[in-house]
Amino acid sequence: MKFKKVFMLSLLCAAMGFTGCDDGDGPDPDTIWDIYPFAINIYVTDKQGNDLLNPEIENSIADNGIKAIFRGNTYEKDSTVAGNSRALLVIFSGLTSFEYNDTYGLSFGDFNGETNFERETLVLDWNDGSKRDTITFSRRFWWENHEPQSENTFWLNGVETEAPIRIVK
Repeated sequence: MKFKKVFMLSLLCAAMGFTGCDDGDGPDPDTIWDIYPFAINIYVTDKQGNDLLNPEIENSIADNGIKAIFRGNTYEKDSTVAGNSRALLVIFSGLTSFEYNDTYGLSFGDFNGETNFERETLVLDWNDGSKRDTITFSRRFWWENHEPQSENTFWLNGVETEAPIRIVK
């Protein structure tokens, strides 16, 4: 009889543990979330404001063979990198170029939006004999009141900066 009471009490405690108060951390179990991936976007100009990634301007560096070095791997601009997939497709493409509103840029990523990064280093080799630029970034992801939250911090050559990263050469 004593064993039966202890067993029933244990079941009751376990059930209470599974249905206990919700502290607001984590996603609502009745909601399906697709966390948006993130990428590091970079624009490059000269001191006069000319878009150096525009292949049609004089002194463009767009076709110099720009490379990004991240975690010991080198990614050439516009080379395809296989990625992984989830409910929201996250494809790590390495270093890619893009054009938006007649402005050219570089994008490094995509990264899974739920991943935390602490002072990761991305080195850009312009392949033109000039000094390399270093982007350091941190990302924090957390849940608050069943809502996803994130915060990105960027440094360019050791100086905190805003996104997108703007480099003047």
